[in-house]
Parts: sequence; C-alpha cells; structure tokens
Amino acid sequence: MDIFKTVRFGHRSALNTARFFCILYFMASFSLSAQSEIEDTFGSWLVISGNNKIAEKWSIPTESVIRYYDGFYKTEFLFFRSGITYVPNSKYNFSLGAAYLDTQPFDHTEFETLTTQFWLYEEFCLNSKINKLKISQRLRLENRWISTYDDHIFTNRLRYRLQFKHPVTDNLYLKMFNEPFFDFDNAHINQNRFFMGVGRELLSGLHIEIGYMKNHIGKNNYDRVRMAILFKTDLTKRPKKKDYANTSILPISQ
Repeated sequence: MDIFKTVRFGHRSALNTARFFCILYFMASFSLSAQSEIEDTFGSWLVISGNNKIAEKWSIPTESVIRYYDGFYKTEFLFFRSGITYVPNSKYNFSLGAAYLDTQPFDHTEFETLTTQFWLYEEFCLNSKINKLKISQRLRLENRWISTYDDHIFTNRLRYRLQFKHPVTDNLYLKMFNEPFFDFDNAHINQNRFFMGVGRELLSGLHIEIGYMKNHIGKNNYDRVRMAILFKTDLTKRPKKKDYANTSILPISQ
C-alpha cells in the first residue's frame, strides 16, 4: 500500500507543478501579447542547461537556447555552447569553452539576412550565501567571429551577471538576475538582460523555471517568457557491481 501511496503522491505533485507553470506562462503571455508591433510582441526563450561532472574537480557545461518571437511562431535565435569547467571548491570555478549561434531579424524572409557567430569564451563564477539567499556572480569574456552574407568581423565583449536565488519552500524558489554586456569596440554597454521568475526542483539535480525576461539591445527592448530546464549529472558515479561470490552457478546443459 505504501508504494501505491507514493505513486499517487508523485503523480499529484507532478500535476500541481504542471498546472502552476502553465498558469504562470499564460498569465505572462496574455499581458505581453497586448503589444501590437512585431518587435514588441511577446516572445519565448527556451533554455536547456546542464552541468556534467566527469572528475572530482572537473565538469562539462552544456547549454542550448531557442528563442522565438510572436509566441512560438518564428525562430529568431539558436544557440549552443559547451566547454570544460574547473571547480577547486564550492565558492568559485573557471570555464573555457566555445559556442555557435545563428540569428535573423524579426521580419526575415530570405537566407541573406542570416547571421552566424562562433565564440571562444573564458568565464569566472563566484558563489556566496547570506542566510538562505544564494548569490552568484559570473564574469565572461567572449571572443566572437561574426559572419553575415557580405561581411566578416571579429569583436570582443565582457558580460557580468549578478544572480539571486531564494527558497520559498523545500522545492520551490525565486530567482532574479541582471546581466549587462560591455562592447569593447564601441566602449559602452550595448545590451542588458533582466530576469525574474520562479523555479521548482522536480528531482535531485533536475529543475524547471519560468519567468519574465526584459532584453535591451541598443535602443530596442524586447519582452520574453523564459522557460528553462536545468540539470546536473555525475559521471564519476559507477553502478555497483553485483556480488557473485555467494551465487551458485549451475553448469549449462549440453
């Protein structure tokens, strides 16, 4: 009977989680869809991000992003990155990696408008905690090769993200971050991302998040519903080998 109670409880918890995030999504969608211009209509920002431990102090980060405008109508942005992370302790870590992305303007109709980018990046993260409030600071330098239909350029930029995470219940938390982008070529901040939302732990090492993101790029700003799946894996843990010492093995019949 205990097994059936556990199954029913897990099923009920999953349904409550799904309902909770669906309500938040449609509330955000309704409030943002009132805007009429193409650039001002609400968009979706979908993230799958993971950290894969491969040794005591080493891990492989992976992240993919698909960005839409006008709900899920047309893809605006595709992104993928990976690399290697060194974690000397829980307070800070260093990463090196590469990324690829392609993007097109909101009203694109031809392939000539496609822009592709290849990055190399260097990253430093600092983690701290004040009571239950978790604070994360990330500094990332990006070396970017950008290709358009008729041009190729190289540029560098620096990003600084300050993030706060605070638990509400055992498996529910609030998250907020702000991230300005500093462009070395023009010596000014040309982009900023602000996010606030909620997250829930489904299983150990598996979280889902949803919230509102405001993205400023130059003189433009865009509203996004950001949804994320975050996971952690530990590849250093090996399954226990079965003990055959006390197992009786019968000979195979001929």
